[in-house]
Amino acid sequence: MIEQTATVLGVADGAALVEVTRQAGCSACAQGDGCGTAVLGRLFAGRAAARVRIVDPLGLTPGERVLIGVRDQTLVRASLAAYLLPVLLLVGAAGLAEQLTIGAIGSALLGLGGLVLGLWLAGLITGGSGAAARFRPILLRRLDQLQPVAREPLHPSVGG
Repeated sequence: MIEQTATVLGVADGAALVEVTRQAGCSACAQGDGCGTAVLGRLFAGRAAARVRIVDPLGLTPGERVLIGVRDQTLVRASLAAYLLPVLLLVGAAGLAEQLTIGAIGSALLGLGGLVLGLWLAGLITGGSGAAARFRPILLRRLDQLQPVAREPLHPSVGG
């Protein structure tokens, strides 16, 4: 399970809005050394924190620090949908164009169409209303408590 600390910003209707501070990665990133990811992170940095809505079975209050998590299997599924699907459709469409012998420009255009289709499908898979429940982080515990939150097993349609 991937775990991250978060701060509760607000609560309503059995849910809590939490803010998670984004981390740079490894210690080399924090120092600005290493592979260059830190440089790219600074160039393309948006907000320093992400806001996420989680289910709140504990009755949290604004300002509390909590531990939230994403199951490893959920993270792998989301990563495959977001990264592998568009690339597979790009390569598949370009390969189909080569088999149809429609030329280099046709292959490039069909490959680009496959990429766009893959990105659209990935957005549907990871961003639709059903995906919100599948990929949403879960509340593990308050940081001032050692006892984890009792969770009911997930329904198979929700994944995880």
